[in-house]
Amino acid sequence: MSEKVKESLLLGSIFLVLAFLANTIQSVFGKFLEAQLSVEMFTWVTFVSALIILIPIVAVRRFKDLKTEVIRTHLVRGGTGIAGFLLFIAAAQLTSLVNANVLLNTTPIFIPILALIFLKTRINRQLWIAIGLGFAGMVIIVKPDATILTNPGNILGLAAGFVTAIEFLAVKKLDETDSPITQMFYFLLIGSILSTVLVLGKLQPINHEQALIMLATGGCLVCFQFLLIKAYTYAKPHEIGAFQYSSVVFAALLGWIIFKEQLDLGTIIGTLLVCAGGILSISKITEEKNS
Repeated sequence: MSEKVKESLLLGSIFLVLAFLANTIQSVFGKFLEAQLSVEMFTWVTFVSALIILIPIVAVRRFKDLKTEVIRTHLVRGGTGIAGFLLFIAAAQLTSLVNANVLLNTTPIFIPILALIFLKTRINRQLWIAIGLGFAGMVIIVKPDATILTNPGNILGLAAGFVTAIEFLAVKKLDETDSPITQMFYFLLIGSILSTVLVLGKLQPINHEQALIMLATGGCLVCFQFLLIKAYTYAKPHEIGAFQYSSVVFAALLGWIIFKEQLDLGTIIGTLLVCAGGILSISKITEEKNS
């Protein structure tokens, strides 16, 4: 059972911003290796590297973090987590860092929809407006036309946002029972097993430089997961989800500095609409909670 901590929107927000900084850096590494390694190979080495980094920490703690009574929730979290990772890295390789991060950050918009479908929660008028704004932003960014089939990076980024919404809800559920290290261990273990299955027949040799980048990527994954879990121990996903959009700023800066990516007007307008939709949905849920 995880220890109860005092809720703090400030601490939760800080941890979430740092988490998505690590996540954005991780996507930069993926873009560096896009022409060298397949998405499956990149994912497999990243998860295995992260698990190798975590195992000594678990061992020092005498493996007491391995006990859990909610393995099904871990499986849901692990399955959606590996799916979101694969989709996000593939999107980052096929489209710009900004587009991939904006579409990944549609999770606050998907959460009310998931609540409607699975929890039968009523969606009021303001939330429908928020969802509509976010959808309009996605359409502007993705620019759906006949060419989308030849470059599906934006659709993959949108799919990453959807499955990540499910993952984040599972993380909050796990915070009720398991410690951050317990959650990280099972997430990385499940991710390593699933990615091993996916990479069969697609193994590639990696050189020294690639190995160092992959080790750094594994470190980013460990940091992202730890900071994400810590953020949700201090605040609920819908309360601080707006700070997830900080990754769009990080992606724009890193994409401009490292990959010389340019921002067009459509991407800027779409980003603002997605952010507005997410913030509006978050503010409405928080308002209902406090009323």
